[in-house]
This record gives sequence, C-alpha cells and structure tokens, in this order.
Amino acid sequence: MDRLSLTSIFLACAEAGGFSAAGRALNLSRSSVGKAIARLEAQLGVRLFHRTTRSQSLTEDGQLYYEHARRAMAELDAARGVMASGRREPAGVLRVTAPVCLGRHCIAPLLLRFAAAHPRLELAISFSDRPVDLIEEGYDLAVRIAASLDSTGVAGRRLGAQRMTICAAPDYLARRGAPATPADLENHDR
Repeated sequence: MDRLSLTSIFLACAEAGGFSAAGRALNLSRSSVGKAIARLEAQLGVRLFHRTTRSQSLTEDGQLYYEHARRAMAELDAARGVMASGRREPAGVLRVTAPVCLGRHCIAPLLLRFAAAHPRLELAISFSDRPVDLIEEGYDLAVRIAASLDSTGVAGRRLGAQRMTICAAPDYLARRGAPATPADLENHDR
C-alpha cells in the first residue's frame, strides 16, 4: 500500500475510534487495518496509537499526525472538486477544422451557439477542404465529408449521410445529350 492509502486507513481508525470500526467502514478486516497501521508507524518511525485489548487511542504523535493528515486529505478532496468542476465547464481554446461550405453553413452556427453557452471557451475555426493532420496541425476536432473514416489513430464518429446528385442545365443536355451510365460522363465537361 502507498503512503496515501495507509494515511486514509489511519484517518478512518482515528475517526471511528478503533480498528474494527474502521475496518467495517472501509470493508477491510481488523487484521488488515492493524497491519496497515503497523506499516505506517514503521514508515514514520513513531507509534500512532496506544493499544489495549479493548481500545485504541491516539498517542501524542498520532494526534499531531492526525491533524496534519486530515488537513492534507481535505486539500486533496478540494483539489479533486476543483478538477471535477473544471471539467463540467468547457474552457480554453477549441481548434476546429471543417470543409468550407459545410463549415460555414452548418458547423459554424452550431459552434457559435456552443461557445455562447460556455463563455470560458474560445473558438479557433479553420475552413479548408484540404486533408489535415489533426495531431501535427494541433486541431482538437475535424469535421470531414468522407466515404469512410481513415485509421490514423484518432477517434472518429459518423455524424450523418450526404446524398450526391449530378445535375446539368437543360441547355447543356440539349447540346451534349443526357448520360445513361456513369461511364458516359467521360465524354462530358467537368
């Protein structure tokens, strides 16, 4: 067990008033709790508890260690709380790349609404139809139109499907004729 785990067991013993009660609270046997306390005492080089067959109480060193350990654990809990609350509110710069048309007409309005709801978030959006290397170019998110996701080691998710249609002006078809098969497109303007 690491020092933090041993200190947590020590605090449970001090607050529960004994090894058995701490063991029940931590779902550990009384023996495991006793061994953990013995290990912590050996690491610190002091006795933390006065032990009798019926009770345990803190020694003077144990009381001093308890006060410091309790404050340290409270600080760790506060740090965890700060980190957890920081994850709930997006903050920092979100670098996004998207194709020009899709980005301007569909993605940008969504991202702007998202950023408005999260004032600690700053957007850096790049509209480009060229392939990008997310890692090399430092993007957090890329929206792309592709037949399949590549296997570059980045996580990908299909957002939707887009139907493609080939269109031509009636004047053009009157001059060049309507293609009957995809192969007929070879004889047409691009």
